[in-house]
Amino acid sequence: MADNPHDGHRRRVRERFIRAGLDAFQEHEKLELLLFHAIPRADTNPLAHALLERFGSVHSVLSASPTALKAVPGMTENAVVMLLFLRKLYSEAEADRMHGCPLDSFVRSKAFFQQLYAFEERELVTAAFLDDKLCLIGCTQLSEGTATRVTIPETLLSERAFALHSNTVIIAHNHPKGSAHPSKEDISVTRLIVPRLRSIQIELVDHIIIGEHDAVSLRERGVFMGLEE
Repeated sequence: MADNPHDGHRRRVRERFIRAGLDAFQEHEKLELLLFHAIPRADTNPLAHALLERFGSVHSVLSASPTALKAVPGMTENAVVMLLFLRKLYSEAEADRMHGCPLDSFVRSKAFFQQLYAFEERELVTAAFLDDKLCLIGCTQLSEGTATRVTIPETLLSERAFALHSNTVIIAHNHPKGSAHPSKEDISVTRLIVPRLRSIQIELVDHIIIGEHDAVSLRERGVFMGLEE
């Protein structure tokens, strides 16, 4: 097999990263280095530029849908899978990192879910399960929502809460390309599910909405008023 003509360049880029980290890298160089590992025998520099031209930033590339990524000339199946894997790995690593940490304030709860949804372009409903000190003991994706409706599967939520020995839950969902401003549906679903969960000894302490650039706590907004025991 012939030598890869790009080996020398790739070696120099890797050595620069090991020596100095990403601080000295331009945006396209970061993507170029990342794509080395999915596209082993091609110049990934033009593809890195094409991705930035299409999506605007590294963050937006990492947040893009598989369909949008595949539409960029030069993107391979391996490269798409790698980006999706990194997104999922980051989310799980963030949840693992926060295990045992308190989510006992609006600021902490919103910050946690902003990190969890950082590269997510789908609208997902997630439950964070807490212990009696409001420390995180587990996090589970409950469902995939739509732009107009949030579905909270109570059976899955209660099964997971039972498995984790948790009776205190924060629910969150995201508006990936919009504001975190709650819809009428968000509010009505929240007010409906609080007493239903309480009837099976699960306390919903908040519903967090994560927007593209902001975050909202429905408890902080007063949506839970009148629902307390």
